[in-house]
Amino acid sequence: MTLWDRLRDSVQTMQAQLTAKKHELQSGAFRDASMAMCALVAAADGTIDPSERRRVAQLIATNDVLQSFPPDDLHRRFEDHLDELTTDFALGMASAIREIGKAKRRPAEARAVIQIGIVIGCADGYFDESERDVVREACSALDIPPTEFDLHRPLRVPRPYRAPDELPQAAGERVSGRAGSGTGRAIRPGAAVPGDDLQVFLKALTSGTRQKLFAHFADGEELTVGEAAERAGLGPSTTSEHLAVLRRGGLLQSTRSGKLVRYRADREGIAELLGQLHSYLLAPSEPQDTPPAHG
Repeated sequence: MTLWDRLRDSVQTMQAQLTAKKHELQSGAFRDASMAMCALVAAADGTIDPSERRRVAQLIATNDVLQSFPPDDLHRRFEDHLDELTTDFALGMASAIREIGKAKRRPAEARAVIQIGIVIGCADGYFDESERDVVREACSALDIPPTEFDLHRPLRVPRPYRAPDELPQAAGERVSGRAGSGTGRAIRPGAAVPGDDLQVFLKALTSGTRQKLFAHFADGEELTVGEAAERAGLGPSTTSEHLAVLRRGGLLQSTRSGKLVRYRADREGIAELLGQLHSYLLAPSEPQDTPPAHG
């Protein structure tokens, strides 16, 4: 089982645990820390695009544990933190972390805040590294070891690259993917499909707009959202959304300097994913059973 599979199962367990003790999670400190945590997850990559803002706000409104509090009050606190992060990201983050730190007086609430952050971060099916970073920061503020939530490990588990001549073959057979090649090999029922990372990578490249946008990073340049938007002739909000997809797909990585986030091509990640694609496309399937001849 991959780390992502374990994390996905763990998220379901976390939500069940939160729901079971929701009547114990009704303090103002838990409310405030949870909203600060949600805001940090929404702005984890240094940008706050409208779609992510709406997505997290909807998750807050529908989360069973958070329904113990007035929804308008939660929304106001969430938006206040996002406004601070928009005005000055560094100061906004410091303010949110300070708010989160107040919950450490009650260990059960402190752990629940971290669980809320992970549940919200994983809700879109991908808990990316920038989201993990802000949850790790929250762990530090709450004196909780990140290892308790598997946050110390890299999310992507690399699959070793194998050259074509290293792929396993049946004795005396040559692997071929061409139809009618006479090898007697066929795709078996239940054959392996691309892993989650590879599927996200491929989906990120299905858009012609994203393909053109990524081309601006091909020479190793580092660009902010504004710079990438200007070069691509796109609006900042649209560019931000496409960059987020490319980053989740493993094509870009980002670094934060103050309130600015710079993106660059993730060459190592791309090479790893291309290796996975190469192995997937050329991996042999099981020999197809040939029925015995009659007569």
